[in-house]
This record gives sequence, structure tokens and C-alpha cells, in this order.
Amino acid sequence: MEPFELPLWPEGPTYAFKKGGEETWTDDDVMPRPGVVNRVVRYVSEPTLTVYPAPAEKATGAACIVAPGGGYTLLAIDKEGYDVAKWLNSIGVTAIVLKYRVRPNPNKGMGLRMDPAVWGAILSDGQRAVRTVRANSQAWGIHPDRIGMFGFSAGSHLTASTLFHSDSGDPEAADPIERESSRADFIGLMYGAFGDWPEQLPELPPLFMMQANDDGLFKDPDATWIKFARTWTAAGVPFEVHHYAKGGHGFGMGVYGGGAAGWLAAFEAWMRDLGLLG
Repeated sequence: MEPFELPLWPEGPTYAFKKGGEETWTDDDVMPRPGVVNRVVRYVSEPTLTVYPAPAEKATGAACIVAPGGGYTLLAIDKEGYDVAKWLNSIGVTAIVLKYRVRPNPNKGMGLRMDPAVWGAILSDGQRAVRTVRANSQAWGIHPDRIGMFGFSAGSHLTASTLFHSDSGDPEAADPIERESSRADFIGLMYGAFGDWPEQLPELPPLFMMQANDDGLFKDPDATWIKFARTWTAAGVPFEVHHYAKGGHGFGMGVYGGGAAGWLAAFEAWMRDLGLLG
């Protein structure tokens, strides 16, 4: 089955903010790759899901929502979205690329500091993505307890925050999607293990983390992967960390080569160890 796209909020989002411009797709001018077309998208105000069904002969029933990074200013939609989805298909996983909303004014810089209303809307996109996949699990050939989410950089923050602020759904909601749980069954945090931590954590699922030691954006391990490792250890929940010596930030599928490119095989092995691929 060919990939297909659907709106995340067909009737309009629950949380909205004034858009800053028309959605714009360009080649990456932040972290360009010489000789490679690598698109980014800015001014996203109408979030979507692009579903890449796993090939029938390889399908495992597992699914991953993929959240690209971009500092909440843009989305690295190819190298941290569609390219990843195609690779997930190759190991029998249905992939769903989340094109979530970004800040309406990209000129204010990248990072987490933004209008709380904007962040609330983005977080609701993450929660809605998990609910939507779960609501469509039977139609899309997905096992309802094999729905994961992983993200890169800002998408990693969104992934962790979506888990931390997940709930079991509203059984009284008129919208059947809103009746579904927004908790992912496993998560992956790619070069950016950080999140919007609440006072009370939900039940924690298995966790995969990877990043490079020379990533200039994440220099404080206590604020990133070590905090997650300690929390998951205390909870007795499986987790795995791949901390590469070199790689920098934003290497996506390992486009620059080196040891960091090994995360793909490591992630597949991790899923297999958890029984998600068979």
C-alpha cells in the first residue's frame, strides 16, 4: 500500500494559535548536506499524519510515530521523517510521520522558549497523533499494544512530553479518537533526551536513547539522558542508551557515517529484543 496523508484534526484543532505565514517547503539551509536534497518545512499550522504501511510480507504489527526535529521553528521532514519511515518499513514496522505545528514566528529563534499557548498546541498534536494511530490500529493492521513514538531533537522533546502528559482518553468524548489513550507503548529519544517533566509520572514504557558525545546542543548529561536512565532504572522499566563518541547533532539516518550511523541496527535489535518485531 502506498503512503497516504490525513489531517490530524479534521474538524479543526482543539488548541489553536494564529499562524505566522503560509506553509513553506525548502531545501535545508540550516544543516545542508552537499549534493543531497533534504527538505524542511516551516510555518506548519495544519498538522498531518503521513502513514507508511508496512509491506504485507514483512508486517510485524508494530507501528512508530516519527516526530522530526527543528527547534520548533521548522521540521527536518526528510532526514528525520520520511527517510526514517521508509527504513522502518524495511523492518516490518508501519511508520507514521507527524507533521506537527511549529512556532508561528521562526525569526524568534530555535529552542523551547515560546508562547505557552503555542507549546500547548504542539503538545496536543503529539497526544492526538498517538490517539489517532490507536483508533485506526485495526484498519491499519497495527497491534494496539505495539504503538511507539520516537523523535529527533525537538521531536524528542515532544515525544517525551507526550508520554509524560499522556492519559487514558475521555470515554465521554463525542470524538471517538479522543476516547483513546495517548500513551505510547515504547519511545525513542534521538539526540535529545529531554522533556517537559510533570510532578507525577505516568506508567513508563520501554525506552531507547541515542546521541553523540560531541553534540554541542546537549552538553549537560544530568539534564538529558542520565536523568532518564535514573528514572527508568528506579521504575524497573527496560531502557537502552547508545552514546556515540562522535556525530554532532542532526545526523538523522547516519548521513555523515561513523559509529553514530549504527543506531539503526541498534534500534532494530532493541525492538526485536522486546518482541516487537515477531
